[in-house]
Amino acid sequence: MAAKRPKPAAKPEPAADPAEAALDAMLRLAARRRWAEIALADIAAEAGLSMADMIRHAPSRTALLKAFGRRIDAATLSRPVEADGTVKDRLFDLIMRRFDALAPHKDAVRGILADLGRDLPSAVCLLPGGLASMAWLAEAAGVSPRGPLGALKIKVLAAVYAATFRVWLGDDSADATKTMAYLDKALGRLESLTSSLPAFLNDWPGRRGV
Repeated sequence: MAAKRPKPAAKPEPAADPAEAALDAMLRLAARRRWAEIALADIAAEAGLSMADMIRHAPSRTALLKAFGRRIDAATLSRPVEADGTVKDRLFDLIMRRFDALAPHKDAVRGILADLGRDLPSAVCLLPGGLASMAWLAEAAGVSPRGPLGALKIKVLAAVYAATFRVWLGDDSADATKTMAYLDKALGRLESLTSSLPAFLNDWPGRRGV
């Protein structure tokens, strides 16, 4: 008797927004599994997408990580920044907004970072996006990322953010007390350092901005 041909698997129901569905699926999986063990096919199955749709909207895990960064950027910059106060005040507000946007996905972020450090190509691919995020954040705070000193300002801000990010990863308090205290101190040190610098740095912490 000839073996019966298996029935084809049921086609997943199409997602309303395949790109967003893939990103949400990636975050759910990363919160409960090692990032190194998650394949693109796993994310497609979790999202209810065919592989054809998956590669059309999210062709790689790195592409999904970049999309996650853009989602966090949008959440951070969706509201205008208070015009009053110093540049330090505005930077503090924007960086904490960024951590607020990341907070629902902290388990996923921890899981991804635990393995991303061993994936140098992906980390290198993500670096320009991270610096672009800092440039947009700086500009929203009134700090110009352009000109001869613009790149230096962004790198300094990225260093402050990275150091605070490490504190945030280990801060499980409901109101992010440790994170806010560290960030305030770090920006305060930057404010003290730059307050005596020449006027051409007048959009940097320690000055009221332009």
